[in-house]
Amino acid sequence: MEVILKANVPNLGNMMDVVKVKNGYAMNYLIPNKLAIRATEEAKKKIAENREAMEALFNKELGAAREVAAKLAEVTVNLSRRVVEGERLYGSVTAADIADEITKQGIKITRAQVALAEPIKQLGVYPVTIKVFGEVSAEVKVWVVKAD
Repeated sequence: MEVILKANVPNLGNMMDVVKVKNGYAMNYLIPNKLAIRATEEAKKKIAENREAMEALFNKELGAAREVAAKLAEVTVNLSRRVVEGERLYGSVTAADIADEITKQGIKITRAQVALAEPIKQLGVYPVTIKVFGEVSAEVKVWVVKAD
């Protein structure tokens, strides 16, 4: 599938580039995260005609993403979980748990934006990166505490 990039995407291309990617990558990552649009003939013509407007729109979205990142930097996520023995959790804390808790605090994010290498399985404080838009990200402190 051909897409037109709306932002710089590492290892793929820069804003306004027309690139060929796999359908799943485009439909599940690039388009939902507003990093690309489908490269139809009509879209290609519009891009050529409205290059300045697209760059202004990108800069507007980038500014909004930076504002969200600034808000996220101030967020602390507190999750209470049952403990089996010592500090080991009964179950684990996943990206979806973190995304839900942040959404409850008024900042809407999806679990796909939470960069969690593996589920959290111990009590403690964990720095978790939230990918907001393109290369804009923020770090959130996740406190996993023992439930009463």
